[in-house]
Amino acid sequence: MLKNKFLWTCLLLITILLQSGSILTFAEPLDGYFDPMEGNTIVGWGWESSQPNTVVPVHVTITNKATSQIVSSFSPTAAVYRNDLKENGIGNGMHGFRIRMDWDSLPDGIYQIEGTVDGKQFGNTQSYIKGEVPQEKESESVPETESPATATATRSLGIFRTTGYCPCSHCSGKWGKRTSTGAIPRSGHTVAVDPRVIPYGTKLMINGVIYTAEDCGSGVNGKHIDIYYDSHLQALRHGSRKMEVFLVR
Repeated sequence: MLKNKFLWTCLLLITILLQSGSILTFAEPLDGYFDPMEGNTIVGWGWESSQPNTVVPVHVTITNKATSQIVSSFSPTAAVYRNDLKENGIGNGMHGFRIRMDWDSLPDGIYQIEGTVDGKQFGNTQSYIKGEVPQEKESESVPETESPATATATRSLGIFRTTGYCPCSHCSGKWGKRTSTGAIPRSGHTVAVDPRVIPYGTKLMINGVIYTAEDCGSGVNGKHIDIYYDSHLQALRHGSRKMEVFLVR
């Protein structure tokens, strides 16, 4: 009898340890993330998972992609309360930040937005396009009458419904980190589209971020775009939004 009890106790302990280990491996959180910009405001969050209820500073830099020059940098304390963070296990939720950026003070161009927490990179980066960026000449066959310097960089495709997805089984089923085109999906880069509406390979700008149409989905039909995120938390955070979509040419 005692031997049986001992065996059952050992089995129970092993089960608990295995379950705990799988949770720790699967749920390792990001250190920081940029959410879609709200007008001229850069929005995101950052924290130290080892100090889940302590507010920490984040460092955000904005770089001119053409010149590689850092044009602005900020070090705000990520201390804005967000209920979505608390509900998804990001400390006590006091880890959000908002940065008001004066884009009007910068010349036209493409700008890269990057963030770190204690030297560790955010889970994604963002791009912001200001003004009309000249289209690069692709080949000598471009007609002389078409001047790249005067070509329009973007064209509005109208208002689309946008949602978020990630490689988890709930969002991607058995496909995981595989796209219908074979490309490796990346946050801040990959979107799923209805290829009858937007062809694969098309460059799109949504809320200042340039994406590439690399995937499709059974639920993505018509004027609907699914934006790829690395974590389910960020996909949930995006929700369903009506957003203007631009074709980048």
